[in-house]
Amino acid sequence: MNLPGRLSRTTLGDLFGTLYRARATGVLELVETRGATAGTSHRVYFSAGLVDRIDTANAEPRLGELLLRDGTLDREALRRLLACLVENPGRRTGELVTAELMASDAVVAAALKAQLRTRLDTVFALTDAEVRFHVRRPPPRTGPSALLVPREFLHGRRRARGESGTRPDADPAADYELFGLERGASRDSVRQAFRRLASEHHPDRHPGASSEELATLVRRFSRISAAYHRLG
Repeated sequence: MNLPGRLSRTTLGDLFGTLYRARATGVLELVETRGATAGTSHRVYFSAGLVDRIDTANAEPRLGELLLRDGTLDREALRRLLACLVENPGRRTGELVTAELMASDAVVAAALKAQLRTRLDTVFALTDAEVRFHVRRPPPRTGPSALLVPREFLHGRRRARGESGTRPDADPAADYELFGLERGASRDSVRQAFRRLASEHHPDRHPGASSEELATLVRRFSRISAAYHRLG
Protein backbone atom coordinates (compact mmCIF):
# COMPACT_ATOMS: atom_id res chain seq x y z
CA MET A 1 0.00 0.00 0.00
CA ASN A 2 1.61 3.24 -1.18
CA LEU A 3 0.44 6.58 0.17
CA PRO A 4 1.63 9.99 -1.10
CA GLY A 5 3.94 11.84 1.23
CA ARG A 6 1.97 15.10 1.10
CA LEU A 7 -1.71 15.82 1.46
CA SER A 8 -1.43 18.45 -1.30
CA ARG A 9 -0.93 15.61 -3.81
CA THR A 10 -4.25 13.96 -3.02
CA THR A 11 -7.30 14.47 -0.81
CA LEU A 12 -7.97 13.16 2.66
CA GLY A 13 -11.01 11.37 1.26
CA ASP A 14 -8.75 9.46 -1.14
CA LEU A 15 -6.37 8.53 1.70
CA PHE A 16 -9.22 7.27 3.86
CA GLY A 17 -10.65 5.34 0.92
CA THR A 18 -7.29 3.65 0.27
CA LEU A 19 -6.94 2.62 3.93
CA TYR A 20 -10.50 1.33 4.03
CA ARG A 21 -10.07 -0.78 0.89
CA ALA A 22 -6.81 -2.19 2.28
CA ARG A 23 -8.56 -3.01 5.58
CA ALA A 24 -5.57 -1.30 7.18
CA THR A 25 -4.90 -1.30 10.92
CA GLY A 26 -2.59 1.52 11.90
CA VAL A 27 -2.23 5.24 12.48
CA LEU A 28 -2.52 7.85 9.74
CA GLU A 29 -0.42 10.78 10.95
CA LEU A 30 -0.78 14.23 9.37
CA VAL A 31 1.92 16.75 10.32
CA GLU A 32 1.25 20.37 9.40
CA THR A 33 4.05 22.08 7.50
CA ARG A 34 3.08 25.73 7.17
CA GLY A 35 2.34 28.77 9.27
CA ALA A 36 1.98 29.10 13.00
CA THR A 37 0.81 25.48 13.37
CA ALA A 38 3.77 23.89 11.52
CA GLY A 39 4.80 20.70 13.28
CA THR A 40 1.35 20.07 14.75
CA SER A 41 0.43 16.40 14.44
CA HIS A 42 -3.03 14.92 13.91
CA ARG A 43 -3.51 11.15 14.21
CA VAL A 44 -6.36 9.03 12.85
CA TYR A 45 -6.44 5.43 14.10
CA PHE A 46 -7.78 2.69 11.84
CA SER A 47 -8.88 -0.83 12.75
CA ALA A 48 -9.42 -3.07 9.73
CA GLY A 49 -10.12 0.00 7.60
CA LEU A 50 -12.53 1.69 10.02
CA VAL A 51 -11.84 4.82 12.08
CA ASP A 52 -11.81 4.11 15.81
CA ARG A 53 -9.97 7.08 17.33
CA ILE A 54 -8.80 10.56 16.40
CA ASP A 55 -6.25 12.70 18.24
CA THR A 56 -6.05 16.29 17.04
CA ALA A 57 -4.62 19.59 18.24
CA ASN A 58 -8.23 20.56 18.90
CA ALA A 59 -9.16 17.85 21.38
CA GLU A 60 -12.72 19.10 21.70
CA PRO A 61 -15.30 18.00 22.46
CA ARG A 62 -14.51 16.05 25.60
CA LEU A 63 -16.61 12.94 26.18
CA GLY A 64 -17.75 14.16 29.59
CA GLU A 65 -18.97 17.42 28.08
CA LEU A 66 -20.94 15.55 25.41
CA LEU A 67 -22.62 13.40 28.06
CA LEU A 68 -23.38 16.54 30.08
CA ARG A 69 -24.83 18.24 27.02
CA ASP A 70 -27.22 15.39 26.20
CA GLY A 71 -28.37 15.12 29.82
CA THR A 72 -26.72 11.75 30.56
CA LEU A 73 -24.55 13.31 33.27
CA ASP A 74 -25.34 16.17 35.61
CA ARG A 75 -22.65 18.49 36.93
CA GLU A 76 -22.16 16.47 40.11
CA ALA A 77 -21.63 13.30 38.06
CA LEU A 78 -19.19 15.16 35.81
CA ARG A 79 -17.16 16.27 38.84
CA ARG A 80 -17.12 12.67 40.08
CA LEU A 81 -15.95 11.50 36.65
CA LEU A 82 -13.12 14.04 36.62
CA ALA A 83 -12.02 12.84 40.05
CA CYS A 84 -12.00 9.23 38.77
CA LEU A 85 -9.86 10.25 35.80
CA VAL A 86 -7.31 11.85 38.14
CA GLU A 87 -7.21 8.70 40.29
CA ASN A 88 -7.06 6.36 37.26
CA PRO A 89 -4.89 8.10 34.64
CA GLY A 90 -4.44 4.94 32.55
CA ARG A 91 -8.16 4.34 31.96
CA ARG A 92 -10.34 5.88 29.28
CA THR A 93 -13.24 8.17 30.05
CA GLY A 94 -15.87 5.90 28.48
CA GLU A 95 -14.63 2.92 30.45
CA LEU A 96 -14.91 4.84 33.73
CA VAL A 97 -18.39 6.14 32.88
CA THR A 98 -19.73 2.61 32.51
CA ALA A 99 -17.67 1.20 35.41
CA GLU A 100 -19.18 3.82 37.73
CA LEU A 101 -22.69 3.05 36.36
CA MET A 102 -23.13 6.60 35.08
CA ALA A 103 -24.33 5.45 31.63
CA SER A 104 -24.78 2.32 29.53
CA ASP A 105 -22.33 1.05 26.92
CA ALA A 106 -24.79 2.03 24.17
CA VAL A 107 -25.08 5.63 25.39
CA VAL A 108 -21.31 6.01 25.72
CA ALA A 109 -20.74 4.48 22.27
CA ALA A 110 -23.17 7.00 20.73
CA ALA A 111 -21.32 9.87 22.44
CA LEU A 112 -17.97 8.50 21.25
CA LYS A 113 -19.28 8.48 17.67
CA ALA A 114 -20.40 12.10 18.01
CA GLN A 115 -16.95 12.97 19.34
CA LEU A 116 -15.23 11.20 16.44
CA ARG A 117 -17.36 12.96 13.84
CA THR A 118 -16.57 16.38 15.33
CA ARG A 119 -12.83 15.68 15.41
CA LEU A 120 -13.02 14.29 11.89
CA ASP A 121 -14.29 17.65 10.65
CA THR A 122 -11.21 19.30 12.17
CA VAL A 123 -8.90 16.89 10.32
CA PHE A 124 -10.73 17.40 7.02
CA ALA A 125 -10.16 21.14 7.34
CA LEU A 126 -6.43 20.60 6.71
CA THR A 127 -5.22 21.74 3.28
CA ASP A 128 -1.68 20.36 3.42
CA ALA A 129 0.45 18.19 5.69
CA GLU A 130 3.10 15.51 5.63
CA VAL A 131 1.47 12.08 5.40
CA ARG A 132 2.80 9.18 7.44
CA PHE A 133 1.32 5.78 8.22
CA HIS A 134 2.37 3.57 11.11
CA VAL A 135 1.23 -0.05 11.35
CA ARG A 136 -0.06 -1.09 14.77
CA ARG A 137 -1.63 -4.10 16.40
CA PRO A 138 -5.41 -4.09 16.78
CA PRO A 139 -6.23 -2.14 19.98
CA PRO A 140 -7.65 -4.04 22.96
CA ARG A 141 -11.33 -3.47 23.63
CA THR A 142 -11.57 -2.71 27.34
CA GLY A 143 -14.80 -0.74 27.40
CA PRO A 144 -17.45 0.87 25.22
CA SER A 145 -16.06 1.89 21.85
CA ALA A 146 -17.20 3.30 18.54
CA LEU A 147 -16.11 2.74 14.97
CA LEU A 148 -16.90 5.10 12.10
CA VAL A 149 -17.96 3.15 9.04
CA PRO A 150 -17.23 4.38 5.46
CA ARG A 151 -20.52 6.24 5.03
CA GLU A 152 -19.62 8.25 8.14
CA PHE A 153 -16.06 9.20 7.21
CA LEU A 154 -16.26 9.17 3.39
CA HIS A 155 -19.80 10.18 2.41
CA GLY A 156 -19.91 13.77 1.18
CA ARG A 157 -16.13 14.20 1.41
CA ARG A 158 -14.24 15.56 -1.58
CA ARG A 159 -12.24 12.79 -3.21
CA ALA A 160 -10.48 13.86 -6.44
CA ARG A 161 -8.62 17.16 -6.20
CA GLY A 162 -9.17 19.51 -9.17
CA GLU A 163 -6.43 20.91 -11.38
CA SER A 164 -6.20 24.07 -9.33
CA GLY A 165 -5.28 22.06 -6.24
CA THR A 166 -7.75 23.94 -4.08
CA ARG A 167 -10.75 22.81 -2.12
CA PRO A 168 -14.00 24.46 -3.21
CA ASP A 169 -15.50 23.98 0.27
CA ALA A 170 -12.80 26.16 1.87
CA ASP A 171 -13.74 29.86 1.95
CA PRO A 172 -10.76 32.01 3.04
CA ALA A 173 -12.89 35.18 2.96
CA ALA A 174 -15.27 33.68 5.54
CA ASP A 175 -12.34 32.64 7.72
CA TYR A 176 -10.85 36.15 7.71
CA GLU A 177 -14.29 37.59 8.43
CA LEU A 178 -14.68 35.23 11.39
CA PHE A 179 -11.43 36.61 12.82
CA GLY A 180 -12.41 40.21 12.06
CA LEU A 181 -9.46 40.60 9.67
CA GLU A 182 -8.93 41.82 6.14
CA ARG A 183 -8.09 39.16 3.58
CA GLY A 184 -4.33 38.61 3.42
CA ALA A 185 -3.71 39.65 7.04
CA SER A 186 -0.35 38.63 8.50
CA ARG A 187 0.26 35.37 10.35
CA ASP A 188 0.78 37.30 13.58
CA SER A 189 -2.58 39.00 13.16
CA VAL A 190 -4.27 35.64 12.53
CA ARG A 191 -2.55 34.13 15.58
CA GLN A 192 -3.57 37.03 17.82
CA ALA A 193 -7.16 36.93 16.59
CA PHE A 194 -7.31 33.17 17.18
CA ARG A 195 -6.02 33.52 20.74
CA ARG A 196 -8.55 36.25 21.46
CA LEU A 197 -11.49 34.24 20.12
CA ALA A 198 -10.29 31.04 21.78
CA SER A 199 -10.11 32.78 25.15
CA GLU A 200 -13.69 33.96 24.67
CA HIS A 201 -15.30 30.80 23.33
CA HIS A 202 -13.34 27.83 24.72
CA PRO A 203 -15.82 25.70 26.75
CA ASP A 204 -13.39 25.53 29.69
CA ARG A 205 -13.73 29.30 30.11
CA HIS A 206 -17.47 28.94 30.85
CA PRO A 207 -17.81 26.52 33.80
CA GLY A 208 -21.31 27.79 34.58
CA ALA A 209 -22.71 27.33 31.08
CA SER A 210 -25.87 25.30 30.57
CA SER A 211 -25.90 22.15 28.42
CA GLU A 212 -27.27 24.14 25.46
CA GLU A 213 -24.69 26.88 25.94
CA LEU A 214 -21.89 24.29 26.11
CA ALA A 215 -23.06 22.75 22.84
CA THR A 216 -22.96 26.18 21.17
CA LEU A 217 -19.49 26.87 22.58
CA VAL A 218 -18.16 23.53 21.32
CA ARG A 219 -19.47 24.17 17.81
CA ARG A 220 -18.14 27.73 17.81
CA PHE A 221 -14.69 26.72 19.04
CA SER A 222 -14.47 23.91 16.48
CA ARG A 223 -15.22 26.40 13.71
CA ILE A 224 -12.61 28.86 15.06
CA SER A 225 -9.98 26.13 15.28
CA ALA A 226 -10.68 24.85 11.76
CA ALA A 227 -10.44 28.39 10.33
CA TYR A 228 -7.14 28.95 12.13
CA HIS A 229 -5.66 25.79 10.63
CA ARG A 230 -6.74 26.82 7.15
CA LEU A 231 -5.29 30.34 7.45
CA GLY A 232 -2.12 29.25 9.26
